[in-house]
Order: sequence, then structure tokens, then C-alpha cells
Amino acid sequence: MNSKNICINVGMNADVSEFDQIEIIKAAGFDGVFFDWERTVDRKREITKAINLGLELQSFHAPFYGMDDIFHADDTLSDKMLNDIIGTIDCASEYGTNLIICHAIIGMDNHSPNDLGIKRLERVIEYAEKKKIRIAFENTEGIEYLQKILDAYGELPHIGFCFDSGHELCYNGAEDTLAKFGKYLFSTHLNDNMGQTGDEITFYDDSHLLPFDHGVADWNGIAERLHRCNFNGPLTFELVCKNRPERNVSDRYEKMTFEEYINEAFERADRFRKLYNHN
Repeated sequence: MNSKNICINVGMNADVSEFDQIEIIKAAGFDGVFFDWERTVDRKREITKAINLGLELQSFHAPFYGMDDIFHADDTLSDKMLNDIIGTIDCASEYGTNLIICHAIIGMDNHSPNDLGIKRLERVIEYAEKKKIRIAFENTEGIEYLQKILDAYGELPHIGFCFDSGHELCYNGAEDTLAKFGKYLFSTHLNDNMGQTGDEITFYDDSHLLPFDHGVADWNGIAERLHRCNFNGPLTFELVCKNRPERNVSDRYEKMTFEEYINEAFERADRFRKLYNHN
């Protein structure tokens, strides 16, 4: 299976505005982008610019702070998070892309998915079907939640999996999540990190490094595993060009201009595309 297009996230914690990022991303050679959706942020200018420049809108990423409320909070908090997912679905429908990305959970200490959360999710699952939007849930911390969601809804054609290579390293103990969930694969979030660096799993290890840099990901292995899933969608990268708090693994990126960083990101993404297509 070949994958022709390469896409990247807009944002990246960069000092350059998202509006100005779009043209730089296009000039570097990327085929598409994805945006985070937030109820309080209007990205119409940025989205319209991406469309006008001929960039594919690969997906919209739903908010994730509050995903634990669906499983473990009262109806008021759960409804707020569910409404945010519905807002993301509406945004995707408005701009003509058919995919949104959701975290399965948020919080390192959450390891007890329950039927209440699955029942609550039914509202967004049904709404997405009505709007003809696919939802891909990521392998985040608390992989039991992804398992529970896909056990309940994974056989529906519009519900699937977004493989995050970085999360696999630092949150999932380097477990082969593609072997476990690859039959549901809709999308990728490709990035690298240093794995779990301390005694406890922490958000700070999720550094979103460039491929083929100084992280610990086996990019040949990732290409092979994606092939085993017969994946032929766009290879989508989710990167960050700044250090996480208390981490200095991205010092080199911080010394670059945004244009220099995006050009290098494209070179690395294209290198992985060639590796994948010739695997």
C-alpha cells in the first residue's frame, strides 16, 4: 500500500500565528493540515486560507481536557465534553472534511473505563453517523479506554483508531498498538519522543519530536506495521517546535525560524513517506 500525501498540524506551539503558518506549510511542500477545534476560537480565516491554497483539510482535533468527565463525572461536566465533540463534528461538516480526532481519555491515573461512559458516548456516535463524519480515537494514556470504546463501537464504519506513534512510546509502554487496533485504523499522528524517562508516566515526555531525530522511535518498524494494516491514507504528522516544561529535548528547534523548522519537518516527513512507499 502506498500513501501519497503528507499532512501536518497547524499550531505546534510556535511563535508564528496560525494564519501565517499556513502559507509556510504550503510552500514547504505539505499536502494538507489539521486544526484543533476550540469553542472559543474562530479559525475561519485560517481554514479558508488553507482551502484557497489547495491544502487538504485532513481532520479536526476535538478538545481533550474533559474526556475523563464522560466516564467519571456528573452529567453537567460530561455533557460539556460531549457538546465539544459535537461542535468539532459540526466544524468538520461545515468545511467538508469527514474526520475528527478524539482522545480516548485524559489523565495518567485513569484506568477504569465503565459502561456509563460508553452509554454517554452513544450521543456523539449517533450524531457523527447522521452528519457523515468519522471519529478516530487515539491511543492515549489509559489505553483501556480506547479498548472499551472500540469494543463497543469499533465495528461501526464511521468509528476507528488514530495511531499516535509518540503516545505509544511514552504512554503505552511501547506496546504495539497497531497490532492491537490496526484493523480500525483511520489516521496517524506521527512523531517521536524519548519514551518514559522517569518512574512515572508524564505528559512532559510527549515531546512530539521530528522523525529521524534523537528520539527512540523505530521508523522502519512503524512503516512495516502500518503496511500490515494496509494503510493508504495521508501520513499525518503531529509536531511541536518548543520544549515541554522542564524538558530540553527540543532546544535545537527553538533556535530555528519557523520556516526553517517546517522545511526540516517536510524533509523528515517526505523521508518517512519514501520509506513507507518502498517498504
